[in-house]
Amino acid sequence: MKNKVRKRLNLSEDVYEAIKRKLDGKNLKPGAKIKEEQLAKELGVSRTPIREAINKLEREGLVEIIPRYGTFVTNLFFEDVKEIYDLRGALERLALRLAFLKLNKEKFHKRLLKIADSFSKCRDDVEKGNLKFFIKLETAFHDFLIKSSRNSRLIQIMNNLNAQIQSRRTESFSVPGRAERSLREHEEIVNAMLQEDMNKAEELIEKLCMNIKKNVLYFLKTKHKSSEKVVPNSLKRKK
Repeated sequence: MKNKVRKRLNLSEDVYEAIKRKLDGKNLKPGAKIKEEQLAKELGVSRTPIREAINKLEREGLVEIIPRYGTFVTNLFFEDVKEIYDLRGALERLALRLAFLKLNKEKFHKRLLKIADSFSKCRDDVEKGNLKFFIKLETAFHDFLIKSSRNSRLIQIMNNLNAQIQSRRTESFSVPGRAERSLREHEEIVNAMLQEDMNKAEELIEKLCMNIKKNVLYFLKTKHKSSEKVVPNSLKRKK
């Protein structure tokens, strides 16, 4: 009986993770309708674990269930982006401080030197517009900081926030020159950390989050040709 329960839990978690990976802005874009039957067929499971996963994703704010219309990928707009990045800036600042306090300084220093070297190596690619490695490295750097806080609730909250902005993650780089500036900002943060200037590192990481927010908002304004609040797709469907 225990093995059956374990298998059931593992299946539900696997399905949840599989659907969550699809909410990356490429497979399932913001505002897209989620088709349970199609997902069940793709993943080779019944619709029960699909529904369980969708209910969990709704609680996390990643999908929106609209009665009589279906389930849609949550579409983030101006106020959502502002709230998420304001939170992210404050929480990453806290995570950085906790990492300084809790981690072994020698090991932390060695890891930061490797990160600094990696950022330096991707400079040519960024200047040429090849951002794949930089985005991967940037994501790994922020994940490292969050996990280094060793605060389980902080990690959980940040994972949820990052999942919500996954589809908007690369939009900041659509602004000309933003990728190069972002690389410099990350290098400045790492250098401040290597110098153990905690106050400066905290200020820089919060400033980075505010710059990302600014550029994502600029992208949304340009995309929608208006600075006015955009009506979410779900509300449009209700009319």
